[in-house]
Amino acid sequence: MQAQQQDTLKPQQLEEVTIKAVRAGENAPVSQLTVSKKQIEEIYQGQDGAFLLDQISPSIVSSTESGTSLGNYGTFRLRGIDQTRVNLTLNGVPLNDMLGQGVFFSNFVDFGNSIESVQIQRGVGTSTNGVSSYAGSINFESIALTQKEPSSEVQFTGGSFGTLRGSAEVHTGLLENRTAFYARVSHIQSEGFRDNTATNAQSFFFSGGYFGQKHALKFTAFGGLSKNELGYTAVPEAEIKEDPTTSLNFLGDEDDFNQYMLQLQHTYRLASKTSLVTTAYYSGAGGDFFAGYKDTSDVFYQENYPLFNQHYGAMSNLNHNALQGNLKLNVGVQAYQFLRENIQYEVPEINTRYSYNENSFKNEASAFAKAQYQLNQFELYVDVQARAVQMGFSTDVASIGQDVSIPNREFFFVNPKAGLTYQVNEKNQLYASFGRSGREPTRVDIFGGFNLIDTNSLNLALNTGTPKPEYVNDFEVGYRLRSEKYTLSLNGFYMAFENEIAPIGEALSFGVLARVNQAPSYRTGVELTGQVYLTRKLRLESQATYMQAAIETYSPADTNLVYTDVTPLLSPEWNVRGTLSYQLFPGLELWCTARYLSEQFLELTNNPELTVPASLVFNAGFNYQFYQEHSLALQFNNITDQLYYTRGQISFGEAGYYVQPPFHIYGTLTLRF
Repeated sequence: MQAQQQDTLKPQQLEEVTIKAVRAGENAPVSQLTVSKKQIEEIYQGQDGAFLLDQISPSIVSSTESGTSLGNYGTFRLRGIDQTRVNLTLNGVPLNDMLGQGVFFSNFVDFGNSIESVQIQRGVGTSTNGVSSYAGSINFESIALTQKEPSSEVQFTGGSFGTLRGSAEVHTGLLENRTAFYARVSHIQSEGFRDNTATNAQSFFFSGGYFGQKHALKFTAFGGLSKNELGYTAVPEAEIKEDPTTSLNFLGDEDDFNQYMLQLQHTYRLASKTSLVTTAYYSGAGGDFFAGYKDTSDVFYQENYPLFNQHYGAMSNLNHNALQGNLKLNVGVQAYQFLRENIQYEVPEINTRYSYNENSFKNEASAFAKAQYQLNQFELYVDVQARAVQMGFSTDVASIGQDVSIPNREFFFVNPKAGLTYQVNEKNQLYASFGRSGREPTRVDIFGGFNLIDTNSLNLALNTGTPKPEYVNDFEVGYRLRSEKYTLSLNGFYMAFENEIAPIGEALSFGVLARVNQAPSYRTGVELTGQVYLTRKLRLESQATYMQAAIETYSPADTNLVYTDVTPLLSPEWNVRGTLSYQLFPGLELWCTARYLSEQFLELTNNPELTVPASLVFNAGFNYQFYQEHSLALQFNNITDQLYYTRGQISFGEAGYYVQPPFHIYGTLTLRF
């Protein structure tokens, strides 16, 4: 009987195994931050995932197109690198669009409500599934099924810009038959701060499973349907100062989009120190994207750009502990196929013809092996990943006016990582690591735009003009201090890039910046996260990044000019946030936050007149818990009503910006039963 007990795990332990493969251990020698559900709940009021990440991690800068953090499109950058270079997963399953490599949380709103924890790794980090971890990786863990008592919850959020959010969820806890279930439905609507940027969106999240002595089977599904009015065009500052709500998109520019994912995970405890996690998944997305324009005669036209994705994949991870637990081994394999159909037609000609119809695909097979060995106070980590990628594009003759055969693009990458952690004593820890990651270009990078047309299709057929793969060599060194009263994490990084596919300032369609291979470049800096109780009731939290970045040389197209040591776009030198919290009495906490972002360049000549100005923004609020379970939270954001921006681009030959929210209020009532 004793041997049998040693050879099994408790239900919650079986469930936790599913994320071990792609997450770093707490002592791993990488720049990392893991945030629990309790910490998320302290700040969450339904905001887009980009803004949630911005609030909990250093080196992240988020931006909204609608002027509100709830609904519509939000984006983020990590260490100044856009989110298409960030790997995102849920329970180890990729969330990224494999061809565009981005993630749009707008397609499945209120996602943060169903997250048990999130780990953010900055830099190359540890190997994971899906697109390369280049700027970093973010792994979400879905709500824990086995660690909860039976419960139900409803949330109501209301506030500025006509914002309303409602959600309801139910959790069974672990039942006598060893099953457990969780379900949530949500609705968000908002008028947006900027003109014609309203949102109306619904989402659901479901998870259920069986947790036996050696086997666990967990099914997770989520989906969303969003209707957004669009505000992707940056606005010149003169027009913003005349009317901050100005939008240069047309009334009727809107999308109607859905996205969903299904994943089935089986965990098998082979022995007391060995487990196998196998996952099969399917995800899809699709919908309409209407965009208007006027020709030279001022005649208005509207185009629709429907697209449809299908993503099939499977992965398996073997975890093994040896040498009395001092050696931890993990081996993982993954394969997927990603299919895309892009369409374009002039409204309302859908019933007669498409003006453009393209089919693309991406296949990948990858594998990684990780080892973590502890010897006295030292812990050695080694990790290597291999990725084989194939991409293909085809369209009909009518779309481009000629019969062109485009060869498939194939890439192969070997991404090694290694590091060492030294446990100085119970509270203090030092670490250092090196990681190298290679990454293929996106579909837009390869096309130099959004569609195959007569010029770029010929270049692709001749295999000319395609961006080279980009690589980063990432060095990280850090110090961690942990105690009951205070924590501190200080991390230094140096990222050296080869052929980085980086923006130059020129805008393509839909607010996306053109990107090309750059000369050798680097990003280096220091990141700090910390928390300290100044008194028994007064707590200070901080997140700060100081970063220097430079591209060796830059020569604008069709010129003989050469600029040296230029600063990359949208890469602030300083990114600092501090939060002061005070517990007025048990159940009531008051807080205030200050956020400073330094100036950011909008193009690579570093023209001082083409920048995103520095900003200093203050927020405040309170969290009140009553009758033990229920809570009320109120946020007063941008309390000094600053006109500020966190992102911009060159628009009509001058600096254009996306206005961030002025003074606004959100309140959330949570009732738990």
